[in-house]
Amino acid sequence: MKANRALSATVQPERERHALSRLRQILNEPGILRASVIQMKKRCGKPYCRCAKTKRYWHLSWCVGQSQGGRPRMKHIPTELLPEVQLWVGRYQEARKLLDEVSNENWNKIIRHTQKKR
Repeated sequence: MKANRALSATVQPERERHALSRLRQILNEPGILRASVIQMKKRCGKPYCRCAKTKRYWHLSWCVGQSQGGRPRMKHIPTELLPEVQLWVGRYQEARKLLDEVSNENWNKIIRHTQKKR
């Protein structure tokens, strides 16, 4: 299929060029994760611990959660891995935002092109 030269202009708008550049940087960095980092309270399981008596003393822990095939799944994150996982999730969120910006720019190109034809 032949691309329409009017829509694929040789000069990209500044915002689109910046978004695509940053998106390439993100994708070249190691680690990207579509998920949420969640802090939860839970019991440790030791019968003599104070968390076994009341919910007030449950321990804080970090989990990562995502939906896979319409079903939620969660995994415990060790404290030493938390900063790295938060970075991965942040990269995904930024990449998604940048993809939306590029998509909106291309949508606007279509709108402008169809308005010129009238």
